[in-house]
Amino acid sequence: MNPLLKEAERKGWSRRLFLRNLLFSAGSVATASWLTACGGSSSSSSSNGSATFSSKFRNIGPLQEPNDDGIRLPLGFTSRQLAVFGEPPVPSVDPLFFWHSDPDGGGTFRTDDGGWIYVSNSEARDLTTIRDQDPTGEFRRNLDRDTAAFLPPFFGGGVSALRFDAAGNLVDAYPCQRGTTTNCSGGATPWGTWINGEEIWDGKMFECSPLRDGGEAVELPCFGRKAHEMVAVDAERRAIYHTEDIDSETDRFYRTAWTSSSWPVANERPDMAAGKLQVLYVPAGIDAARAGPTPIVWNDAIDDGRAQPATVGEVDATIFGGNEGVWYLNGFIFFSTKSDDNIWAIDIDGETIESIYAPRDDVAGSPFDNAEEPLTGVDNIAMTLDGEMLVVEDGGFMRCMVLLPDRTTIPLLQLPGNPSLTEVTGIAIAPTGDRLYVSGQRSRPLGLLPPELEPGSPIPTRVAGVTYEIQMPFKVRVDRPLAKALS
Repeated sequence: MNPLLKEAERKGWSRRLFLRNLLFSAGSVATASWLTACGGSSSSSSSNGSATFSSKFRNIGPLQEPNDDGIRLPLGFTSRQLAVFGEPPVPSVDPLFFWHSDPDGGGTFRTDDGGWIYVSNSEARDLTTIRDQDPTGEFRRNLDRDTAAFLPPFFGGGVSALRFDAAGNLVDAYPCQRGTTTNCSGGATPWGTWINGEEIWDGKMFECSPLRDGGEAVELPCFGRKAHEMVAVDAERRAIYHTEDIDSETDRFYRTAWTSSSWPVANERPDMAAGKLQVLYVPAGIDAARAGPTPIVWNDAIDDGRAQPATVGEVDATIFGGNEGVWYLNGFIFFSTKSDDNIWAIDIDGETIESIYAPRDDVAGSPFDNAEEPLTGVDNIAMTLDGEMLVVEDGGFMRCMVLLPDRTTIPLLQLPGNPSLTEVTGIAIAPTGDRLYVSGQRSRPLGLLPPELEPGSPIPTRVAGVTYEIQMPFKVRVDRPLAKALS
């Protein structure tokens, strides 16, 4: 069992209540009272003399009217448009680099000059057909991936980067990975690289450097062939967790595990060829996990080169339809499932899982816009060291929400665009803690499109992916890795 849970149970607190409070306090146990009552927001000292953590997000206030970028933000927050599909983010770069289409998952890295890098995947579908047009997957396995390598740089999927100097100025933009397709989300590694995958039936996983000229991307077969989503690294226990989103009838939750000999140093790159692919199994069933902590088992996946959806039924595993975001923090793995809009927590040492957020958990009566509406289409997540969770919506109300420990969901921002055509993607926090990065995958600010292409009309898929920076009036605690070359 996780030592934090042991202490909570020793003191007689409800485990479920504690896990929900953990969203506030997972990183603060050394200095803050993480055992406050559910929903407590006091910043005063507790009875044992330790300070009580209070999230700055709780008091951010309602969203204002759309700003010049078409974004609704709380008072005191500002935005700037960084990159638009088909346009150069930094016109002075030679050779000229054009921003990719369909920006999706993103992450941040520190740089050795005091600045930072934001990486962004391109979920450009290129020639990837919808399932009913390619039931065997043959077209996707062959023509799509090969063709992607010959497409113009900003059409061919992959990963791109925006580099900032220590003052926050955007100074460079460049490709990190090309020749792949439908790159959805990913995750930063402690050793300073970016792991990302293709969200197609038989997609591959890759690793690239966020640095310009950081080396060629490499394929990672140990993650299996599937519709890859987000990645979270638990270096201490030698495992990398990853999600799958292709079909709510076959989606499963995975990890790739290593031994101490194949991953000898926690924050250094393991022997990727030695990783073992495993799938999550909840013997008591997913409904039991909705009700409270439920034991889990990790079973070895059928990893014989076939796409993982083709192996469903050949190994005991639980279906988590549309599992999207995943994050590691303090001995817990948090992940989201879009099919039921749940957030789950896995106690890694205790080997249990439970739902810590479901739409019915939202607290009514919040004064904020759409607060009565539960999270819809939960997708990528990002967390602070204090356990505050940022959750973006795939469609829904086009929001990024902050999930608080009493299960209140506070709107942080709302992007422009028709939610039936676009989604909020790429949420990441800068190493400085006071800036956020986010994209509207296929939507632009109102007023920048000709009238016939404004939200509500049939916007072509690749018309208007836009990536933004949001400046916050306060800082949150984060610990981002130092960007390194892939060696």
